[in-house]
Amino acid sequence: ERGERGERAERAEREEHFKVAMQRMKPEIAGGLLRKYVAWSKRNVFPVMSEEAKQKFLDFYIGLRQPSYEDEDAPVPVTARQLEALIRLGEARARARLSDKITAEDAERVINLVTYCLKRVFVDPETGKLDADWVNVGTTKTRRDRARSIREIIKELVKEYGEEVPIEAVLDAAEEEGTEREKAEEMIEVMKREGVLYAPGGGVVKFVR
Repeated sequence: ERGERGERAERAEREEHFKVAMQRMKPEIAGGLLRKYVAWSKRNVFPVMSEEAKQKFLDFYIGLRQPSYEDEDAPVPVTARQLEALIRLGEARARARLSDKITAEDAERVINLVTYCLKRVFVDPETGKLDADWVNVGTTKTRRDRARSIREIIKELVKEYGEEVPIEAVLDAAEEEGTEREKAEEMIEVMKREGVLYAPGGGVVKFVR
């Protein structure tokens, strides 16, 4: 009974805590009013891009693309899809202000937001560089290059061992080419899951025909 009383007291105290927290979280604008505001602005406000905003967006986009211009093998940090997203976000911010123009300030705010998101989402966890394929394709250029390297290594080893190639030989060759043994082993497992390679047992792998 004492335990039940303690539990009830604790529950009542925590419910009061939630009540206070929810009051602090109460939005300044009621949800219904905000929805009406957004709907009205979509129907009635059609902002156009100012020259200043356009230049800011272009400078930002070209700046991000620069590595791929200088090195064709570099990962593509952003694509035209992200440029379109910049424009749409600029429109949304101007529309939220009920403005008929996307200003330089709108562009700057959008660029700050996109920069934050890119660093959080589009960064290749292995290289620390921006790579749009991490989101758009589901894998990074680093991993695609590694898969291609492992595939070529196995093709060469098939000439020596036949269809079934020792995994250790693959790992040794990958290590000689500069790929960490652990990373190569991980890629072999990925290729097995994807149906590219098959491991019949005995420490060997073969291509799935």
